[in-house]
Amino acid sequence: MGTLAPILSPVANRASPARRAYALPVTARARTRLLALALGASFAIGGCYSFAEPSFHPGDQRDILQTVVLRGIEVTDPIPGETACDDPDLVGNALYFTARMPGEEEYRDVYVHTYREKWWDRSAEEVDGCQEAYEAANPDAEIIRLDIPLYRILGADWSDELTAELTKALEEAAEAGKEG
Repeated sequence: MGTLAPILSPVANRASPARRAYALPVTARARTRLLALALGASFAIGGCYSFAEPSFHPGDQRDILQTVVLRGIEVTDPIPGETACDDPDLVGNALYFTARMPGEEEYRDVYVHTYREKWWDRSAEEVDGCQEAYEAANPDAEIIRLDIPLYRILGADWSDELTAELTKALEEAAEAGKEG
């Protein structure tokens, strides 16, 4: 059997105090290069961010659920990522829950799709496709859709009161997104 000493000795020598004491001095040119590298990295990282006012983004799922519940809407079964159709591209910005107003007997589906401001205009088409699939799956239902920047919400057979309160709740959540 052999020993690991011959293999480890170069590593051990490299880490020895005597070896560390004999470090090459840092020249002015090397310092300048390090400074330029550090400044370049900081500008590159800083370029990823803007000092301008942040873009409007929707309130997150907690904001949505909080404003819905605070408006007196009863909510059950919240499921992030659940969509009204089979489109995997919508999963990342979707929230599903069932809702009803006090006194109503049945909970109704509510699908909320959230979008940042820069994607709002382009989002209509993909939600249109999702709505068509939802309508096909629920042919006897009245499908209701709300487009409240930056939310696209749809569901079936909502009462007028539920529709009005969901509209107000999502408008409030959108305002929370402006502050966040």
